[in-house]
Amino acid sequence: MQLYTHQDLQLQIAQKIQAVRKQQKKTQKQMAAKSDVPLSTYARIEQIGEGSLKDFCKILVALGRADEIEKILQIQTLSPMDLYARIKDEEKGIE
Repeated sequence: MQLYTHQDLQLQIAQKIQAVRKQQKKTQKQMAAKSDVPLSTYARIEQIGEGSLKDFCKILVALGRADEIEKILQIQTLSPMDLYARIKDEEKGIE
């Protein structure tokens, strides 16, 4: 398991946003306008990964990648059989 600092994650997100923008052949100015984020804020997000969560979400929408947020912090759900087994184990005092 690799451990990241928040700065590592910020830079990784910044690099990915920049790569997607370039892949789409858009300028920072175009993306700032499309996402309704000031150009200076957009540039700061791409450079060092600093900005508000609101602006980050606006950028994801503008990039057409908002659906990918589902992949972050996925909640593991139990199947009915796993849930049944867990309940039975709890009844038996097994953790």
